Amino acid sequence: MQSFLFYLLVHKKNKNMKSNFDNVGFSQEQTRILSLPLAERAKETDFIRRDPVDWMDDTFDLTATQYDQLVGMDSNLLNEIATAVADTWDKGNLVSFNKASRPDSDQSPKDLFFSRQSQQQFTFSEEPQQALEQVSIWIRYR
Repeated sequence: MQSFLFYLLVHKKNKNMKSNFDNVGFSQEQTRILSLPLAERAKETDFIRRDPVDWMDDTFDLTATQYDQLVGMDSNLLNEIATAVADTWDKGNLVSFNKASRPDSDQSPKDLFFSRQSQQQFTFSEEPQQALEQVSIWIRYR
């Protein structure tokens, strides 16, 4: 039974099993992707880089409004976010994701905050370490 549940978690991709586009759904997809063997993870992250809109639509149960907002995003920003997420997952690291709950009013403006930071640590008399990148996405309603 456990291996069947693992199979569903790792290989789910059909329409009936899409994740919600919320904190829990993003966490589930992040766990699924980071659980993939490296070759399969690379295919997934290549798809994210190549076509982030189709990847989002294939992965998450998006509302029509969410899909329209995604398609309407500045393509440079969308590609920058997609590349940052894919690069982070390629390295086996986590993306910090927080999406606020939608307020009752559908008219509330939505803000998206995206950050990709790199930190470098150096210890004298030791080999330099690889830079540590942190990617965060925050979606809020006003």
